[in-house]
Amino acid sequence: MSLLSSGANTDADGFTRVVAKGKRGQSSRVSHLPPIPNSDSGNSARDDGADSKPQSTVFPGKRRPRNRRQQQQQQTKSIVETQVEGVLEKIESLKSAKFFDTLQETTLDLVQAFGPEEIVCYGVGSLATQISQWQLALILLINQHLNIGMSAFDPVTLPTDCETLERFAVSIIAENEEARRSVTVKTLFFMPHCEEFLYDNLLAANWSPEQLTRILIIGNRISRYQDTQSSKELAEKSPYILHAIPAIACTDLPSERLLGLRNCPYAFTDTCVQQFGGALGDSIDFNVVSRPIKK
Repeated sequence: MSLLSSGANTDADGFTRVVAKGKRGQSSRVSHLPPIPNSDSGNSARDDGADSKPQSTVFPGKRRPRNRRQQQQQQTKSIVETQVEGVLEKIESLKSAKFFDTLQETTLDLVQAFGPEEIVCYGVGSLATQISQWQLALILLINQHLNIGMSAFDPVTLPTDCETLERFAVSIIAENEEARRSVTVKTLFFMPHCEEFLYDNLLAANWSPEQLTRILIIGNRISRYQDTQSSKELAEKSPYILHAIPAIACTDLPSERLLGLRNCPYAFTDTCVQQFGGALGDSIDFNVVSRPIKK
């Protein structure tokens, strides 16, 4: 499948704003593109010997609107190209390292056996960051072996991110669903570094044996939320997670250290593949949780 079709701050909406780390713990920034040189203003004197009319003065900062638009278009194009190249490079890094061998033996086989019909990505973030590029590279690599439709949403996504995603045939979800998507087909949800309530919302929107078995999640280890708070606290905040944990089968993603990089990207920390199987009615009491889905 051809991929091209042509640290962290948490916001109130639950998505994690990820900032890549550079040397000595400094945040990396997207370098500003160099300014485009001013075009010839056409104010030079005529040298054909004829009388010339006085030329209008062009003052600094008074560029014509057309030139400003052209500059913005060129800057956008340059940013998109840089992001596309960064994602493609990371896909090759994933494929050429021991990481990919382990990924094939565990994650890819598991995902292919599940047989998803679509991929929904929540929380990948802005592709101006290296971590977001690593995360997108991973799901694109997985989809090379599935060749199915992908859609994505993150509240921090920029117009340049949308253009980059579209270059990889990823459609943009128009509104913030807050992960409350009720599935009708087998769906792979890619949710790296998302907040707890987003997972709870996803489970709540699919709270039946038939729908939960149509869900495969690549994201935070859901059972970890039970380890970091009391059952009472978890029941109040995320009751669907609390009651779903006994039925979740979990498989770890390969360690990022298998990439063989000097600096670990920490893009897949505590990330695993999770799915529901077997007789869910025996492990989950679907009548216990009755509160409305409200966050």
